[in-house]
Amino acid sequence: MNSRIYKINRNLVVGWMIIVLVLFVAYLGEVLKGERTVTYLCIFMAMTAIPAFFTFFLYLKKPDRNDLRYYIVVGYFFLYIFAMMSGSTTLVFCYILPMLSLLVLYHQPNIILFTGIASFIINIISIVNRIFIGSLTMSNSKEAEIQIALLLLCFGGSYAAAKLYDEITRQNRAYFEMLNEKNTQTIETIAHALEAKDAYTRGHSQRVAAYSVQIAKELGLPEEDVKNIRTVALLHDIGKIGIPDSVLNKPGKLTDEEYNMMKLHPVTGCEIMKDINSIPGVHVGTKYHHERYDGKGYPEGLSGDNIPYIARVIAVADAYDAMTSTRVYRKRLSDEEVMSELENGVGTQFDPNIAKTLIKLIKSDKLKNVDPCMPKSA
Repeated sequence: MNSRIYKINRNLVVGWMIIVLVLFVAYLGEVLKGERTVTYLCIFMAMTAIPAFFTFFLYLKKPDRNDLRYYIVVGYFFLYIFAMMSGSTTLVFCYILPMLSLLVLYHQPNIILFTGIASFIINIISIVNRIFIGSLTMSNSKEAEIQIALLLLCFGGSYAAAKLYDEITRQNRAYFEMLNEKNTQTIETIAHALEAKDAYTRGHSQRVAAYSVQIAKELGLPEEDVKNIRTVALLHDIGKIGIPDSVLNKPGKLTDEEYNMMKLHPVTGCEIMKDINSIPGVHVGTKYHHERYDGKGYPEGLSGDNIPYIARVIAVADAYDAMTSTRVYRKRLSDEEVMSELENGVGTQFDPNIAKTLIKLIKSDKLKNVDPCMPKSA
């Protein structure tokens, strides 16, 4: 879920519902006092509450939907038309100003332009109609003149603000994309440097990252989370930089002491990455990717949902690459053996949903040649 859009949509929809509720209570009070009719209240509810509830329903179905802004604009425009029909300048600007603020917030200058043109057309039609029926003359035209002037001022100012905000947003986005590209290049350089130290797992981090991305996409995670998982997966073994080469590249079986030293690399990785705030979850991804779902992993023996989700995804991808790669101490497992290990690990070594997702990807051949540029260790 895109948290930024979700928060904006939530605040706007809740604000809109509050406006409708307050106006309904106010008009109901006027009905009870005999100042307005029940018919007027029903028209108000049809023109204002129905669009609001419809938009609220769309929000509940998908809180981070990007096109919700357009439905809100249309709903606000119904409020505007209702205010125009009521003939109250005060009501017009009570409704139109929140809508314009919304459009500036979403930096949508084109929508402001179109709604501005529509507003002027509606106003002109209303003025012509009032002149035709004789309710508007030169002697009482002041309110209409003020309304046209304020519309010009509001829409013109909002259009300029939205254009400026849009340009600033585009420049900021381009700047952050440039920074992200540089960060990605730096991270990949670190991963390559790490694997140059470990001759037997060359390409491992890139493949684990590629598998993690495919799993995350199949799980339906938001694009932002998928990108983050890729970055963390590239750095998941960064702690091996603290392992002596004599242990890391030992051709034979490790002693108990050497194995315990190797098991420290997740903790070392966490210590290295714990202050990197620009990559969400990088320290937990490096620290917990060797935990097991049944609690028999390391370094802390976490189990189930206590293991951070990003670490559970990387753990499955990491194990898959290890099983499908030839190492100095064993040959690559056969496809049948890999599938058997994964199925046996569902709910024990691996998160059940994540492991089943990987199995599904394997059976559908979606992981074959994920990236041909990442050769398996030979």
